[in-house]
Amino acid sequence: MSKEKLQEFREKISKIDAKKTAPNKTKLNNNLSIGFKISLDLVSPIIAGILIGIGVDKFFSTKPIFFVIFLLLGLVAGFFNIFKSAKNFK
Repeated sequence: MSKEKLQEFREKISKIDAKKTAPNKTKLNNNLSIGFKISLDLVSPIIAGILIGIGVDKFFSTKPIFFVIFLLLGLVAGFFNIFKSAKNFK
């Protein structure tokens, strides 16, 4: 009976070693998702700010005033989102 347990133990060890030596695809996917999250956190508020600025400019018949204001707000919001994401990755 002890030989059977020893064999089971060796099989468990070999399975663990096989998992350690296998390439870790989940880490690659995780890094890719982190990259997409950071890029969307930056780009989305900027695009939203641009679109809102253009819409408000057309509504009030002004040229670049609200466009510039909302563009700057979008930039600040984008970098603030990246800052929050970077704090969570530590």
